[in-house]
Amino acid sequence: MARNNGGETIRKSPWRYMLSGMTRNKAIASIGLFLVMISTILTVFPSVFIGLAVTEILTTATLTAQFTYYVWLIVIFALAYMGLYFVGGYVWATLTLRWERDARQDFFEALQVYSMTFHDEFDSKRLLSVAMQDIFWVRFSLNPAMRNIATGLSSFFITSILLIQIDFLPGLNSLITLQLSGFTFPIYGFSIIMIVGFPIYLFFSYRYANTIEPVRRKRAENMESLTAVTQGVFQGIEVVRAFDAEDIEVKKFHEVSKIQEELTAKEGKLSAFYLPALILAGMTTIALAYAGYAVINGILDPGQMITILGLLTSLQGLNFQFPAMLLMLRGGYVNAQRVVELLNWNDPMFEPEDEVFNVNWTNDIIFDNVSFKYGREENGNPHYALRDLSITIPGGSRVALIGGPGAGKSTFLKLLLRLYDPTSGEIRVGGVNLRNISTKAVRDVVGLVEQDIFLFRMTVRDNIAFGRSDASYDEIVKAARRAQADEFIVQLPDGYDTMIGERGMTLSGGQRQRLAIARAIIQDPKILLLDDSVSAVDAQTEYLMRKALDEVMRDRTSITVTQRLRTLMEADIVIILDKGGLIATGTHDELLRDSEQYRRVFERLPGAQELLATVSQSGGAP
Repeated sequence: MARNNGGETIRKSPWRYMLSGMTRNKAIASIGLFLVMISTILTVFPSVFIGLAVTEILTTATLTAQFTYYVWLIVIFALAYMGLYFVGGYVWATLTLRWERDARQDFFEALQVYSMTFHDEFDSKRLLSVAMQDIFWVRFSLNPAMRNIATGLSSFFITSILLIQIDFLPGLNSLITLQLSGFTFPIYGFSIIMIVGFPIYLFFSYRYANTIEPVRRKRAENMESLTAVTQGVFQGIEVVRAFDAEDIEVKKFHEVSKIQEELTAKEGKLSAFYLPALILAGMTTIALAYAGYAVINGILDPGQMITILGLLTSLQGLNFQFPAMLLMLRGGYVNAQRVVELLNWNDPMFEPEDEVFNVNWTNDIIFDNVSFKYGREENGNPHYALRDLSITIPGGSRVALIGGPGAGKSTFLKLLLRLYDPTSGEIRVGGVNLRNISTKAVRDVVGLVEQDIFLFRMTVRDNIAFGRSDASYDEIVKAARRAQADEFIVQLPDGYDTMIGERGMTLSGGQRQRLAIARAIIQDPKILLLDDSVSAVDAQTEYLMRKALDEVMRDRTSITVTQRLRTLMEADIVIILDKGGLIATGTHDELLRDSEQYRRVFERLPGAQELLATVSQSGGAP
């Protein structure tokens, strides 16, 4: 699944998306369709042979060999129908289940290649609802809905041919005539009933499906709300319990579930008063009345009457659920629209066609008039997380990034990791525009220790080696030791093979941060980004982690978002941001001397006053 860049359409339409399983598996689709057609043809033969058998026994008044022959034909064709119907159903189920498997795989792969802008626009509740519910209902619209529709249309076509042939039996075409301008026109009753009646039936079926489509769409959207409520409770279960809010969440779920119940009931009511079913029953009644009239007038014999009755009964049985299947198909179209909307999303981030491999990642990093906005708007104006930022970071330097909430610090790091591209301006590394380097190439050499640590529900070992699946056990242990994590890992029940709870809830904040640092260390990045990575550890652990980070930062560019005095004082460059703009840059001593705003920020940091007092008494620089 390639990223959809610049308006390129991955799936041109919902119908094409729905039928993609057949185009991918043309051989299986052809076999399945062929078996459906053949099994449908076989359904009409028992009715024909039953009529012939009745005619035979009424004519001879005895059990003749011909009568026995017809009985055996009825049994043989019935068994053949059952066998082919089963095989056809199995083939069709295999086809559609493969489609569902591939559709989920394609959807999941699309989510992996889309940039973070996609995930900012579409929340997880919608993605989960589409991945699980919508794709399932699309598959359900293919089997049984599309299969039964194909069966119904085939049965109508075959039955129509047989009934129209009966219309041309001697005498039947003169049973009912129309006198017009001195001319006599024979009325072909069965032909009129089938040719005129069935299109009317199809029209009302389609109209009904359009009526019920908005209800199906609302059901799909409300399912997102159900998913959101459920997901929110499960993810925030500790907060719910801590605030004794179980009753509030139960009430919230009940309200959303009640809406789902009402929408389902509304759809059921529309299905209960179903005009197309009455039209089909009326067609059958008129056809039987016409056949009965022909029997009374001696044109058709009782056996032919029974054949017509069997054909119409079979047709009604196959097509009675046709409107429901058509509704299911239309519903699947609605669900497919929701999937295709996400697959056709235009990603603003472009993957370069020509890979740039010769990038010197140890050279300078240059922000050239960079601005970035997440797409939010405040009072009608775009909200910029960074605005007109220009700065040069020498290669191999230690950078401390400081600023208040909303200053743009985390965005600064995300742009370097190419989770986003600048809205305007350029970021260059070694003279190469970051846009011209694939995201994979960037993330192979740029490591991040995020502020909000996320650990996966898998072993400690797998979490550390998440970015390097080929890492050996010795490399994992070495990275853990350098991150000061080995000491607590070996005390876990299964050591490095201990399963971590969802989102790392079974570990403390400091333990999670040390695992995240180990995960970055094992990647051996050329550029290391740390987003306040030692904020949740005690002083002793921080000291040990600092020793490890000092070693990791050697001979590579590192950028640390921090509020720590020691990090600011030891940095080669301190960058101070405010509301997305660059306020000042320089060494700690230079900024403390020349930047009033930096001095105000620095003085508010824990321990700063004591440090400044000590420096003032000694008469030296801090």
